[in-house]
Amino acid sequence: MGRFLEELKQRRVWRVVIGYPGAAYLALEAVKFFIDNYGLDPRFLTATIIIAAGLLPAALLWTWRHGETGHQAMSGGEVGAYIVIGVAIMAALTWHWATAPAVVRTADTAMPPPARSIAVLPFINASGEDTVQYLCDGIAESLTNWLASVPDVRVVSKTAAFRLRDQADDIAAIVDELGVDSVVRGKLETVNGNVIVSASLVDTRDDAQLWGERLVQPVSDVIYLERSIVEAIKDSLGLTITQATPTAVASGGTDNPEAYRHYLRGHYLVQTWDGDSIREGIDELRKAIELDPKFGLPYADIADAVSQMIFYGIFNTDDALIGEARSAAYSAVALAPDTPQAYTAMATMHQYLTFDWAAAEAAYEKAISLSSSDPTAFHRYSDFLWATLRFERARNMALRAVEIDPRDGNSMHALGISNMFLGDYPAAIQAFGDWNRFHPGSRWSYTKYALALAMGGDCDQALAKDAEADVMGGHPPGPLMESWHAWVYRLCGREDLFARSKARIDAVIPQHPPGI
Repeated sequence: MGRFLEELKQRRVWRVVIGYPGAAYLALEAVKFFIDNYGLDPRFLTATIIIAAGLLPAALLWTWRHGETGHQAMSGGEVGAYIVIGVAIMAALTWHWATAPAVVRTADTAMPPPARSIAVLPFINASGEDTVQYLCDGIAESLTNWLASVPDVRVVSKTAAFRLRDQADDIAAIVDELGVDSVVRGKLETVNGNVIVSASLVDTRDDAQLWGERLVQPVSDVIYLERSIVEAIKDSLGLTITQATPTAVASGGTDNPEAYRHYLRGHYLVQTWDGDSIREGIDELRKAIELDPKFGLPYADIADAVSQMIFYGIFNTDDALIGEARSAAYSAVALAPDTPQAYTAMATMHQYLTFDWAAAEAAYEKAISLSSSDPTAFHRYSDFLWATLRFERARNMALRAVEIDPRDGNSMHALGISNMFLGDYPAAIQAFGDWNRFHPGSRWSYTKYALALAMGGDCDQALAKDAEADVMGGHPPGPLMESWHAWVYRLCGREDLFARSKARIDAVIPQHPPGI
């Protein structure tokens, strides 16, 4: 053993053992530098390791054979060994290059691009005709829903964007209110049965127009107009699409233009609180389903609208309507399982009609898992949770809704009422006060604000806000709102006003039992 070690020393093999790892390390660091800074294919790093590992036995053999003075001639066996090592290295490199995935990076693409933030404003009704307003709002909402499904895009909720319908040309106001770097806006008019849309995509950072086009389609083919806008936005922003058929998202999952037109009109009408308009909207949604029975979104709107209208007493309780709402909710989930609208409608139906709390909660959970840019599922879930006495989780859902749209009235209401039932009256006063300030036309905002103030001990301001609510609309409030007024009066010791509220409620009970 001692003689072997002495021979290794004489042949200078120790130099390879000590120096070779350091040389290999420097080579690897050099390759890594070029990969990180100049876009060299990362496969070269593994290739360098293969070469370094393969050359080590060759270096040891060379030193052993030629490290002692006088041993300079190469034998045929030694040459053969070098050839075998070279062939092995080439085979390993060939296999590695063929099987490893190619990843090319450059200095410009090494870091992912920042996520885009975008708002779709409702299109301006250039014709001035009320009959086409549903197209102005419907196209914008469909584009919003489509953008919400695109990765790396933060899209502002419809409720937030639609509040700026009269400020489409004020880029500074849009940025200040919504904090977005891109805006889709347009004007729409109808001429001789055609829809004419002048749409544009604007970069709010420098007010530069990224895309603009004048599009013309027959009213019956508005679905194709939407798809043209989708393609333009996608190309202008360089968006990555993951859906197998991305343009279908913008039309809600139908390829039938006439069914889509009926859906847009029905969807627009059922969002009002006018019973006649809602009935007309439901008829439009039924027509959409007749034309395309596999179109999921009309079912969701029917289930949602009927459930709410029966619960709030606008529609009389009717077994046939309840059956239609139930059937529509299940159809919506079956046909549009990836949309929060379908599960929100299912939850609303169970909450308001069947009173199946477990089914309602499961549907709400699914809805919020699918919703990132619409506060509706969150604030409705919050209302469900406080109604079932889970106030802390109700507040969490309301906070998420307000985060999505800080000025949405329904979201502020959910936050205010969950705070109120938690006994956090200052937070409730803040939330209801914000609702009242941003939505001064809402009679309910005065009523709920008054109650929060009364619970917080400020009866003077509570009674002042209540008095404002009592005279709004030129008629006494309905029985539901009147009951909240009575609550304020009892808290503030105004038995005379409490008696007036009780008399009003007693008077309408025989006339409108569903409203009670």
